[in-house]
Amino acid sequence: MSGRNRNAVTMADVAREAGVSVASVSNYLNKRPYMSEAMGERIARAIARLGYQVNSSARNLRSGRTKLLKLVIPDLRQMYFADLAEDILAEARRRGYGVIVESTSNSRDHELAAIASMGTRPADGLILSPLMMTRDDMGLLEGAYPLVMLGERLFGMDAPHVLIRNHEGAAAATSHLIESGRRRIAVIGAVRSEIAREGAASDLTAAHGRSSTDGTRAETSSGALRTRGYLAALADHGVPLDPELLVETRGWNSVDGFDAIGRMCDSGLGFDAVFALNDTLAWGALRCLRERGVDIPGEVRVVGFDDIDESSYMVPSLTTVDPGRADIARLAVESIVSQIEAGERAGAASIEAPCRLVFRESSPR
Repeated sequence: MSGRNRNAVTMADVAREAGVSVASVSNYLNKRPYMSEAMGERIARAIARLGYQVNSSARNLRSGRTKLLKLVIPDLRQMYFADLAEDILAEARRRGYGVIVESTSNSRDHELAAIASMGTRPADGLILSPLMMTRDDMGLLEGAYPLVMLGERLFGMDAPHVLIRNHEGAAAATSHLIESGRRRIAVIGAVRSEIAREGAASDLTAAHGRSSTDGTRAETSSGALRTRGYLAALADHGVPLDPELLVETRGWNSVDGFDAIGRMCDSGLGFDAVFALNDTLAWGALRCLRERGVDIPGEVRVVGFDDIDESSYMVPSLTTVDPGRADIARLAVESIVSQIEAGERAGAASIEAPCRLVFRESSPR
């Protein structure tokens, strides 16, 4: 058989070589139980001798699997989500899966359409990072297909949920600034309603300064959770809160950070540190402070959140919270693949990725 075209070798050839039935070869290839070790070894030796190669496409057709995952995220133009998508693609490839990536462009209609398409387009499971959905939309996620949620909690969905330690990371960033001697710590991208109600669930500004289109607020958001972490750290260190230091922004982009610092400086608001609720806000803050001749970190320290790769190349390089993006990707793909292999959706579970402060020039240790 050594001169035979390997692509022409069939399961029947393997079965004859091993002295077993074709069904036994199929069971071996599909890792089904109740096969003796001796029979498995005979089949393995026959496969090696003949150079048999599994026809993955045919196997997937028979099993009803596509070896494709669907990833639905809010906005690929935001660097965090673009980097997260790349990490998920890499993790999926390692496990033999491809990924269909859909950006919803921060649109509720697009989010709902992406979920609805699970019934019509080929994908074995859905990894969803929702932003605009409301409680009334949860019924659209019902079903048996594998599902993993990313980001903030969304109305107690019955599925595994991979979470960023938003509160913990923000508290660590704020505590670092306080321990470095700063007391006038401005937060840009903040959710001011958290001042009155740290435990609020229904009156929060939605993530990234947006709210749902039907007026129902998201129960939690990265902005709300990070604002809570800031407030908790102030309380833990006995630092009085100045509400004027919580600065809301229209979005979470560099221009928003630049504009926020400009407004603060023009108004005469005194501050000796800035905690930006994501790195792109922090980039804009750094630029504005430099243009105004402010010494960083001498006069004002700056800390971000997300540890986007480019943050290490800013001038000065940005101290930031690493939310464990690579771990988030790994945990999400591990969960979705295990559900696919089990043939059913897993129940509700909170899976938290580790976070840590990465110290750089804008606020050294």
